[in-house]
Amino acid sequence: MGTLELEVHFIDRHFAALINRLAKIPSPELELAAKLVSNFRERGDVCVALRAITASDASKIGGPDIPPLQTWVRKLRASAVVGKPGEFAPLILDENERLYLQRYWKYEDELAHNLEARLREHPIRDFNQTELASNLAKLFPAQSDLQKVAAFVAATSRLCVISGAPGTGKTRTIVLICALLIALAGKRDLNFALAAPTGKAAARLKETVAQTRPLLRLPRAIDEKLPVDASTIQRLLGAKGDSPHFRHDAKNPLVADVVIVDEASMIDLALLAKLFDAVPPDTRIILVGDKDQLASVEAGSAFRDICTPGFELGVSVSLGETFAECTGEELGGTSASEAPIHSVVVELRRNYRFTPETGIAELSNAVNQGDAESAIAVLKKGGRICWQPTPSAKNFERKLRERVFPRFEKFLTLTDPAEALDQLAEFAVLCALRRGPFGAETVNGLLGRMLREMGSVEDDGPYHAGEPVIIVRNDYNVGLFNGDLGIVLPDATSGERRVFFRGEDGDVLNFAPGRLPAHEPAFALTVHKSQGSEFRDALLILPERDAPVLTRELLYTGVTRVRETVEVWATEHILRQTIERKIERNSGLRDRLWKKPAGS
Repeated sequence: MGTLELEVHFIDRHFAALINRLAKIPSPELELAAKLVSNFRERGDVCVALRAITASDASKIGGPDIPPLQTWVRKLRASAVVGKPGEFAPLILDENERLYLQRYWKYEDELAHNLEARLREHPIRDFNQTELASNLAKLFPAQSDLQKVAAFVAATSRLCVISGAPGTGKTRTIVLICALLIALAGKRDLNFALAAPTGKAAARLKETVAQTRPLLRLPRAIDEKLPVDASTIQRLLGAKGDSPHFRHDAKNPLVADVVIVDEASMIDLALLAKLFDAVPPDTRIILVGDKDQLASVEAGSAFRDICTPGFELGVSVSLGETFAECTGEELGGTSASEAPIHSVVVELRRNYRFTPETGIAELSNAVNQGDAESAIAVLKKGGRICWQPTPSAKNFERKLRERVFPRFEKFLTLTDPAEALDQLAEFAVLCALRRGPFGAETVNGLLGRMLREMGSVEDDGPYHAGEPVIIVRNDYNVGLFNGDLGIVLPDATSGERRVFFRGEDGDVLNFAPGRLPAHEPAFALTVHKSQGSEFRDALLILPERDAPVLTRELLYTGVTRVRETVEVWATEHILRQTIERKIERNSGLRDRLWKKPAGS
């Protein structure tokens, strides 16, 4: 992350002062290090790479001049509040000059230890190779299909990691992996646990699995054993109110044969460490997600660290060899790596959703590669991708009225809840920022006022007929979850305002407004809030001025929410800066997994 993104906060100063008081020998160097580790943690980093800190960074954070690295490290190691890995101290400094808060070093170490333990047991030997090859051929008729390779890994390892962009068939792969494991288990019933980081993502996983099953036409004996439910990770682990601890952990592990977690890129380091801690060593765990999407709101980008070695990732040579030995199929595009994690990571590349004429796959690939020239060339082609500069603040409301109002006017006149909810899924306004003149809060306020002025919304209370809302907090008692989209409409019988949502089985649910958990207007969503959702069309709004959150991951996530058309409001200057800025969260997990053999 660049120096422009460093900004000292109240909590950073107080944390640094506390650490200096706890130290037997306080020093400016220790205070600076403590400020940095607090500040970086708030930004999503797990640690601070001291060797990357510049004099400009220190000035931004209000610290003294940075001493030479070795002098700085020596002074920190001499402090009573700085320990080595494995020691108990407020701060941990590892051999690569990475400085952690004790808690986050512990999360990273525990997760790495659990991953390495599973890799030492790879591959599993208790399967019949002929039977595995036969079932793979039945379920995946196409040769050298990476979905088939992912299923092979899931069958032969206690750990399987699958990454793929939207439209690469991740849900199909999940269902077929379950079918394969059921077939291999014979008469023994398997206990599956499907989970996702948010209630919306869990409901979406359950919905897409249900939609995918009939399309596969699996044998009835297998289909009836497929998992049908999904929950949040927190619910799976047994959340205990606001406590950071869960009912299930290493001492009280989950009872499951297979744990499959979708949208894994959204899982923060702490939660992923606790999940692996609660999964028994002999249970298969399968992580599925998109390594290129926005990372979790909390600290860490563990899924990306697990998937991304820092070089172009193909199927590992060892995986290619074992796959060929079992199936007789040779895999092209293999890449050599001594890291054991490589043999359990599969990236799905073929896209089944975005046809070439949409340009969305071409645009998202260019954004991912940091290729601003190619991305802008795609945007200039027109067609199903429209691009125009972000309007000035003076003209912003007029542009919203011209571009957005016709979309909302249509569904706001509907009275059938099912039809209105279908329309909600057709179009979304996605904002890069939450606040500011081009943020989601402003857009929601403008559209709400605009639509009331146009007579499409009756302004006689806090809830207006036709107003979309989004749930922002899980409520298991009510059955609504963070990210659920609903719409306010009059009840057909009583005429009273009700809020309608899609249930997990596709049916329409309705609630009195007072029963809703925390919620917000949803004329516009932030890109972060849209994760796990899919729309036919979308308008993506970037601000006219630069901001640290404008990254290629945010742009990629916004663009890939749509199936057909996307319109982007952004100046060329902001687009270039956004595509060139890549999220790089500091951690030691990638180095530990990819730069040395497990157990060494």
